[in-house]
Amino acid sequence: MPDSGALRYERVANLVQAQIASGALRPSDRVPSIRAMARGAGVSVSTVVQAYVHLEKLGVIESRPQSGFFVRAREQLPATRQLRRARSARPRSVAQDVIDAVLDAFLDKDVVPLGCAVPDPQLYPNRRINALIRQVLRDSPQHAGEMIVPPGDANLRREIARRFATFGAPTPLDDVVITSGAIDAVTLGLGVTCRPGDTVLVESPTYYALLQVIEHLGLRVLEVPNHADTGIDVDAVRQAVRGNRLGAALLVPNFNNPVGSCTPDDAKREIVKLLTEKGVPIIEDDVTGDLPLGGPRPRPMRAFDESGFVITCGSAAKTVALGFRVGWAVSSGFAQELKRAKFLASVAAPTLPQLVLARYFASGGYDRHVRGVRRQLAANVQAFITSVAETFPKGTRVARPAGGSLLWVELPTHVDGTEVFRAALARGVGVMPGVVFSASGRFRNYIRINCGVPWSPRIASAMEKLGRIVARS
Repeated sequence: MPDSGALRYERVANLVQAQIASGALRPSDRVPSIRAMARGAGVSVSTVVQAYVHLEKLGVIESRPQSGFFVRAREQLPATRQLRRARSARPRSVAQDVIDAVLDAFLDKDVVPLGCAVPDPQLYPNRRINALIRQVLRDSPQHAGEMIVPPGDANLRREIARRFATFGAPTPLDDVVITSGAIDAVTLGLGVTCRPGDTVLVESPTYYALLQVIEHLGLRVLEVPNHADTGIDVDAVRQAVRGNRLGAALLVPNFNNPVGSCTPDDAKREIVKLLTEKGVPIIEDDVTGDLPLGGPRPRPMRAFDESGFVITCGSAAKTVALGFRVGWAVSSGFAQELKRAKFLASVAAPTLPQLVLARYFASGGYDRHVRGVRRQLAANVQAFITSVAETFPKGTRVARPAGGSLLWVELPTHVDGTEVFRAALARGVGVMPGVVFSASGRFRNYIRINCGVPWSPRIASAMEKLGRIVARS
């Protein structure tokens, strides 16, 4: 379990928060009785009492005399507003001083890590991974002198292909190319499908690192809206295909960063059809696809690809090992080009992490581990939404994520997210300003908050501090 080091009462509290996040428990609903929860969770009555008192202190539930505990009814935050039209532009340079400040804060342990989109280290299966590393070192003591050239370790590629089959995208082994993380896979995908000056269709908002890659490769951007509740705007894609010559599309249909939206299967199918019928390759960033906050793992766009024009990119960074820097690009139509491009770009991906990940996936523990991570993230997200509702000023809106670990917050229209970012960082709290998530400089009054860190008094204090900064801006 990812929270194996946590106290038992914390695990019970996380279970209740996960039920609230998924909608199983709604505001004013009665929480399971202390004895029922003790039986269901396999813990003592005193442990449940401790958990419920903890949740009451957090303001998640409330006790009612002679009635039990109930989900606390709260002020409802309105959803973020929808975008209405697409924009085409050469990518605006993401302010390098902002990115530098974020990277510095990532290394500064005194800064509360609400800026980078990475889970807390305790959410990774560290003990199991360390044991597998020791196994590999015993079995392959000369691994440091060995190199696995592209397409990468056959056992790891086989496990990745097997996983794709489980969520509706049967994948031959030869379609999988191992990369040095998901961004490496995206960069290789754009490199084999586009030439400098081509236009790339992206959703807006989208992950700033994807925009940096596009800028680095000398490409242009055409933005279409991504809505919190429905994902990528199909009508906007249809309009974009009709009126523009596109080199490729770079999309995040499963749990967009920063919005956390999930594009429904029917919309994915239609988008794939619209683009591939025009010969437009799709590069799909699926790095958070394994992290729904409720319901099953969504299908990737590859599941709807009949032409071989989809390149699905992923990695183990969000679920297993952030520091391994191992990812993959999966494609029927571009595997050979990706293989050659990987060799030319960096020769090969690191050997040891490939061998370790192959064993971990094959061991069968991954799915069990990820289920625990999902429950923890659902509880975290609910706690952060509750905090925003209670500490941020009137006029604040949030996009409730369907998956991942991020919260996209629309601030009152007069508030500058970049100024909030700088003021918060000066006070030891890291967030991301909204302007870096658009090629055209939109989202000035937005910030992104990382909910990948477990709720704690330190996090609660940081959110209260952030709410005061927004209120004074």
